[in-house]
Amino acid sequence: MRSLRTVTCVTLVLALGACGGGSPPAQPPPTTAAPPPAGAPGLPPPAFERIEATPEAVVKARENLQTLADRARRMRASLSFEDFEATVYREPFPGGKYIVNGDTPIASRKLLREFYDQNVKPPQVTELVIHQVSGLDAKWNDQQKKTLTYCVSTSFAGQHAAVIQQMAGATGEWEKVAAVDFVHDPAQDASCNATNPAVVFDVRPVNVNGNYLARAFFPNEPRPARNVLIDETSFQLPPAGKLQLAGILRHELGHTLGFRHEHTRPESGTCFEDNDWRPLTGYDAFSVMHYPQCNGQGDWGLILTDRDKNASACLYGPATGFTIDPALVTVTCAAPATGGGTSGTPKTESFAGQSVAKNAQKSYGPFAVTPGTPLEVRMGGSAATGDPDLYVRFDQPPVVRSYDCRPYLDGPAEVCAITVPANASRVFVMVRGYEQGTYDLQVTHTPPPTTPPGGLNVPD
Repeated sequence: MRSLRTVTCVTLVLALGACGGGSPPAQPPPTTAAPPPAGAPGLPPPAFERIEATPEAVVKARENLQTLADRARRMRASLSFEDFEATVYREPFPGGKYIVNGDTPIASRKLLREFYDQNVKPPQVTELVIHQVSGLDAKWNDQQKKTLTYCVSTSFAGQHAAVIQQMAGATGEWEKVAAVDFVHDPAQDASCNATNPAVVFDVRPVNVNGNYLARAFFPNEPRPARNVLIDETSFQLPPAGKLQLAGILRHELGHTLGFRHEHTRPESGTCFEDNDWRPLTGYDAFSVMHYPQCNGQGDWGLILTDRDKNASACLYGPATGFTIDPALVTVTCAAPATGGGTSGTPKTESFAGQSVAKNAQKSYGPFAVTPGTPLEVRMGGSAATGDPDLYVRFDQPPVVRSYDCRPYLDGPAEVCAITVPANASRVFVMVRGYEQGTYDLQVTHTPPPTTPPGGLNVPD
């Protein structure tokens, strides 16, 4: 659970052991999942020590985290990728994610290989918390946030109605404060799976033997990875306990909006995850996104705090009737969407029959854009083959390690759908061959009214 103060782009898992006393290796953006608390059925209580977050303690925590990360890296330095992969738990169902460090999901072997290359071998920079990908917030764009549709699988059987009710309550808590709209589509419940394109995400039961209570995703993830998965242990919690499914879902839905675990901030003194985030408010030890066992001051009720509410309203705009308290946020908040007259007409530029060799790249653009308007870059097509990768970056050409959007999926079908950030005037597109590939490309963008039409196709 990361703080709403923090926005970053990735998937999070509530999982036991994420904040234990072991030596955590460097980590990629965390997954959205809820770890079992102390007293969960069949699980030992997590080991943790509460410490006061004084400036000295924060410095000491950073030093300890770096020491532990260095130690873990040295221990794994001799591992080949295949050896490392063999140590990683993978969810035992089709499309299951790899889970590293107890609660961090990785969607594919391709991404696990990148995690291994970037985090297991090289040193990790331990700085500080919304989820971010290459410096760009991982959040829904201004169109997507209005229709966050989901289904609830009928395979919950006797728990189906209860999950629908709890999801409605949890989504409603976020909708009270932020200009987002979660929409349950019951017509999709009977076919509620990761391949259903009629909804933004699916809510399904899993049996992972208590490896986590639930897990979710970040907005930047592709449709097959956008799932809220609930382990059967979430229905076996003590009825008189603080932790219940409603709180678990409030936390997981925070991840689906892009919020990271609050305890990744050094002020928590423990449970650091990574530095791919941006703070929206001051540190909040009571946040719905903060594990209690990671020096959190809240309990397992997992309730939205005033900082949580103001941070989400700041990121997505306030819900009707909610007023942001400027004393509780530390950044400039999202401006309300404005209509008509400030931008040109959306246009689509198409590039058919494209191809790229393995490790080669092809560049497109720049394309003129208007801040606050939607951008969609779509690669694929019925005849697409191989494994090309799509890269998008504002105001300068993307490179392999620097981009604003990179789906990085297996196969040739990838989409980047983003709201153009403030001050951006151009967007560049690159396709790189992870393996040789063929594809069609479409770029839908909104140039300013005075900008002449046209984008450039500049093959390398």
